[in-house]
Amino acid sequence: MLPKDRIIQAITAKSSRPFGQSPVPATLLSAGTWAFRQQGLSLKEVLENPAAGVKAIIETNQQVQSDIVWPGSGYHNLLVHIFGGQVKFRPQGNIDVQQPLLAEAGQAEQLDLGLIDKHEWIKTIRSIIAQVDGQVGHNVLVGTSSWGPFTLAGQFYGVEKLMRGLYQDKAAIHALLAVMTEVCVAYLAPAVKEGARILSIAEPTASGDLISLDHFEEFVAPYIGRAAERLQKQGAYTTLHICGNIRDQLTLVPHMHIDLLSVDYKVDLALAQRILDGKTALAGNVNPVLLKDKTPAEVIQAAKQCIRQAGRAANYILMPGCDIPPGVPLANVKAFLQVERGHEAEAS
Repeated sequence: MLPKDRIIQAITAKSSRPFGQSPVPATLLSAGTWAFRQQGLSLKEVLENPAAGVKAIIETNQQVQSDIVWPGSGYHNLLVHIFGGQVKFRPQGNIDVQQPLLAEAGQAEQLDLGLIDKHEWIKTIRSIIAQVDGQVGHNVLVGTSSWGPFTLAGQFYGVEKLMRGLYQDKAAIHALLAVMTEVCVAYLAPAVKEGARILSIAEPTASGDLISLDHFEEFVAPYIGRAAERLQKQGAYTTLHICGNIRDQLTLVPHMHIDLLSVDYKVDLALAQRILDGKTALAGNVNPVLLKDKTPAEVIQAAKQCIRQAGRAANYILMPGCDIPPGVPLANVKAFLQVERGHEAEAS
């Protein structure tokens, strides 16, 4: 079975029952910044030399053998830049928003979404997706990623103002989130035509560590659902990742049109399986800090523990609990991804 078929089989299994001793599918989440660092590249350098970015993604994955590759990951905050916001490229790492774009939530209505398709950097990212798909898409699943509507709202408007608005001006925040849903879809949907068959929607600002269940149900779930449903109609599988402890939010996930839920290391996988009840596939959740700081042998043990907690289920994919830091050693990533494929000794 091809790596991409292992992922698709897990996503479409609709069963949380054990499926025997076949290798569990294994993949990184995003990891674009990490992959570029393996060849000494920054995100900015890849935009200036996309051929080098394509080479880095493909050659790095030949070494580690992730079942999904994610060209375009790491660039989420470019959306703020496209509309005039201030961002900063790190020498190694993702892009930071230095100052939110919107002084008032209502200004979002004035955004020209056509700017996304016209921007040269977005064209470059989509070209990288197409080139990666053309070279390895027959074997591995090709995906890309974006912030979800709620996190985009925080990047465009400011997280502190967004959180205040949940209490003080709900109508304005709902209007803002409606626009951010359009931004998310406008950014991701064209990538499907370039070969991205799986799309990751990341909502770190919607963490259960940051907002209440009531606020999640009112301000997050409906807009993720709208975006995911529209992206599925484009022919893509959808993944949702939310950082932190989302135990209380799990019951809402099956109603959000998500194919795969990626969970943080704070979420108990066995509990998540029971709550999701086979309605949504599950991925996770080795702590990325462990991947960075521990030995390959310790990484292998942590990965095996996750597999046991998830019950070796047909709908389970082994994945880190978030995007991995740029400094994670290559040997640890190889150990993590090869844990079920008979190469543990080689990886360690």
